[in-house]
Amino acid sequence: MKNVMLFIVTILLYQGTFAQNIQGLVVDKNGETLIGVFIHALKSDTYATTDLEGKFTIKAVEGEELEFSMIGMKKLVAQATLGNMKIVMETEAITLTESVVIGYGSKKQGSITGSVVQLKADEIAKSPSQSAIQSIQGKAAGINIVSNDEPGKNPSIRVRGMGTVLGGRDPLYIIDGVEASSLNGLSSNEIEKIDILKDASSLAIYGQKGSNGVVVVTTKKGRPGTMKVSFDSYYSYKTIQRRIKMADSYRFAYYNNTALGSANYFSFNQPYNTNWLDEVTSNGYVASNYVSISGGAENVNYYFGFTDFREEGILNGTEYKRNNISSRNDFTLFGGRLKFSDNLNIVFSKNTPKPLSVFTNAYKQSPIVPVRFENGRWGIPLVNRTTGLMDINGDDRFNNVANPASQLFYTNEEGRDFSLFGSASAELKIFDYLKFNSNFGATYFYGKSYSFNPTSDIWLSQNPTSSIEDYEATFGNNAVIYNSLTQRRSDDYNWNWDNFLTFTKKYNIHQISAVLGITRSNKNNSEYLAGTRFNVPVQENYWYLNFSNYNTETSPQAVTSNSRQTPIVSIAYFMRADYELNNKYLISASLRREGVSVFQKSQRWGIFPAVSAGWLLYREEFMKDLTFINFLKIRAGYGEVGNSNTGNAVNNLVFAQGYNYAFGTDQSIYPGSVVPFQVDPNLTWETMKEFDLGIDFTVLNSLISGTLEFYNRQSDNLILPVTLPSVLSPNPVYVNTGQVINRGVEFSLKFTKEIKENFDYWISGNIAYNYNELTKVDNAYFSNFIGGSLGNGQWVKQVLAEHPLGSFYVYQVTGFDDNGAFTYSATRVVAGSYLPKVTGGINVGVNYRNFDFSAYFYGVAGNKVYNGKKAQRFGGENVEYDLLSDFWLPSNPNATNPKPFNDVPIASTYYVEDGSYLRLNNLTIGYSLNNLHEKIGKFRVYVSTMNPFVLTKFTGFTPELVGGDNANPLGNAGIELDAYPTTKSFIVGLNLEF
Repeated sequence: MKNVMLFIVTILLYQGTFAQNIQGLVVDKNGETLIGVFIHALKSDTYATTDLEGKFTIKAVEGEELEFSMIGMKKLVAQATLGNMKIVMETEAITLTESVVIGYGSKKQGSITGSVVQLKADEIAKSPSQSAIQSIQGKAAGINIVSNDEPGKNPSIRVRGMGTVLGGRDPLYIIDGVEASSLNGLSSNEIEKIDILKDASSLAIYGQKGSNGVVVVTTKKGRPGTMKVSFDSYYSYKTIQRRIKMADSYRFAYYNNTALGSANYFSFNQPYNTNWLDEVTSNGYVASNYVSISGGAENVNYYFGFTDFREEGILNGTEYKRNNISSRNDFTLFGGRLKFSDNLNIVFSKNTPKPLSVFTNAYKQSPIVPVRFENGRWGIPLVNRTTGLMDINGDDRFNNVANPASQLFYTNEEGRDFSLFGSASAELKIFDYLKFNSNFGATYFYGKSYSFNPTSDIWLSQNPTSSIEDYEATFGNNAVIYNSLTQRRSDDYNWNWDNFLTFTKKYNIHQISAVLGITRSNKNNSEYLAGTRFNVPVQENYWYLNFSNYNTETSPQAVTSNSRQTPIVSIAYFMRADYELNNKYLISASLRREGVSVFQKSQRWGIFPAVSAGWLLYREEFMKDLTFINFLKIRAGYGEVGNSNTGNAVNNLVFAQGYNYAFGTDQSIYPGSVVPFQVDPNLTWETMKEFDLGIDFTVLNSLISGTLEFYNRQSDNLILPVTLPSVLSPNPVYVNTGQVINRGVEFSLKFTKEIKENFDYWISGNIAYNYNELTKVDNAYFSNFIGGSLGNGQWVKQVLAEHPLGSFYVYQVTGFDDNGAFTYSATRVVAGSYLPKVTGGINVGVNYRNFDFSAYFYGVAGNKVYNGKKAQRFGGENVEYDLLSDFWLPSNPNATNPKPFNDVPIASTYYVEDGSYLRLNNLTIGYSLNNLHEKIGKFRVYVSTMNPFVLTKFTGFTPELVGGDNANPLGNAGIELDAYPTTKSFIVGLNLEF
């Protein structure tokens, strides 16, 4: 018995002396606690991880070596000591420890196995713009952003090319859990960071909503501590970036006389010489002011922000105003077990648009036409055949181009919008390793607008020698319409509700995380109402409509229209599992089963799987001798994502307007409710499948970091219209047929160097190559899917197998005939696509003492654009100044341009131009003073210029042509016709923080 007791005492003494609970805290160099640090006692071979407060407890022998490791942090070895240890870990590269938002959760950037890029608030703020998306142009590889400088409008964004034709080309936006179609209502000042999910393995958990990429926006929130007040203000002065020099009155007369074969048709000594672009444009401006108040205590964080944004465009009369009010609060209860958050954004906006056809008309209208005649009436293109002079009493109207100045004057339209988007969410920590999240997000939009059309005044502007009595006489016995007023009302309500469980646990060298949830969304809850009444008072304060019985009947009768969309419901079940082994081997898999109401019942559901893996090579033993490598990860992923957002192909499966249909037991006839075409019962999802391979690296003591990626994206079951025999369907039928591929390479690199304590600089760049092709169309009835109308009977686009989407399909110019006119190929040829093959950006920055300098360049290559305004002729229009320097003559048979002509031009390669460009997007110089005053924590002033110059061969206003129909590959995207020119601006700004 004595021996047994001695043995037990010996064991206890051994354990007390050698195996004890070693406790401690792990932080970074800024004192921030680190969660999930893996600790390994090398001799005892025991393991532990830091908890949510950065604390750890591990069984170890006093004095033995403890190894601390975490992705994104430098591995550290320290001796175990009694008492509370404090371990300070250094970052391998600061970006590797940043939190990146992914689908229904977040990860450290170093643990990401898919293709995700993050952009922070300071990168957005250095390129101030109405839309935050426009501010990140050129700063992320594989993200093609086409800017749009029209006040209040959205830029176009394409992630890794285009994989569909009919619709659903835009990415999904998630703003603090709220699904949205753009960032146009969100102030750029409100954004903390933007995470862009690019590959299918990252997107698949969002199902059909993420088929074109996902842009996840995290807004600014309050933090514990004293109240902080921030103020940002800037003023921008804007002008047209590139002007087109048009022919003056002398050259106009010379060109058109040559075209008409008469030296005397137009006199060379005209009384007018109008520069139409100067008449319809002026300098614009932007004024933006933002203020926020934020702070918090132990259990409550708060944030309140207000933005006032005002812009006057370069086109006379265009104006956009927006006010943003935002509130975000976090409440923590029960010792951190329960957290409530609310997010509310209210947007009031006012827009005064003008028709962009004014730019085309300013290009085409003759300089010999005056803005107004001497009698005050608007100028129109009239020439006196006897004298050849511009004359109000002229007997020949020589073109049909509108007077651009009168077009602006008589366009009287205004819109006012109200939108509210926000979310309410709750997070319950069931156990330390299990939590439940519920998030409800919604968007409500209400808009109203009016347009006043002074019909009689417009008629008189086109007949400058006529009177109002002449106008009234043209109607004879019919009712005379002097004007019309149209009032519009529209509203839209969308919502999404996400509920999911998150499990996170670390077992020794194993770390497991899993998400399981359900989501439902409802969109297209919209209604539109418009009413038109004639002969209303001309005073604006009397512009209202009253269709009640008390209204005196007038002739002609008022007109109303009302439409309502069919809501689209989506329900999905999703799961994701992430596994990390020994902080070196990473794997992630997700699955989403989703149903959407736009398809017929048998085709509504789809399953979208994804898997990705990562290998942290730099942590392997065989890499230890390669000391210049600080971080090296290889990752690969595969995923499948559906797309049901294909415009009319699915939306028109519901009843349409313009037809009669019998409703009810008495079969009363009501207008406007039939399906306008046959429906393929097998119509279902388009499916995008993508393989992605990436390498992330940091070398030379974190001096250089970069990413190299390869991807192969294939979109199957493309939805396209086919034309069946008329006995089967009088209209096109939408079917699943065809395949689109996007293959590409992306490369990003950043060099950062600190010269000394107050002097550092950085250079970064990215370049991406994307090959796009409609590889095949399986249906024999598919043909003649054309678009790109120029409005003069010519079209320039067609969807063709074995060619890129957005291809120009025109006649090839083969030379000149004996009279100096172009000769053409017998059939049309593909002349390139407006989609660029190469996109890229170069960015540099320097910080020296209190000064900072940055410059951002962006460029594209391998794309074509169509000079539509130049090609939209009927005869008698103006031409460019340089055109007369080199046109065909018998003595100049090798000229670039044909002999002057006044016919409608054939859609040809003559108007297809190189769309490549390199532009300085932004150049900024700033000066900062911290702690300028005891109550001022930050003070910065800066001057900046946006788009000061562009290098391009394109001869038009701008090679960036988003188009007026959401960059539709069969619309006017890539065609300069009725397009808003790119502007350049000079900016002065101020940032304060109290």
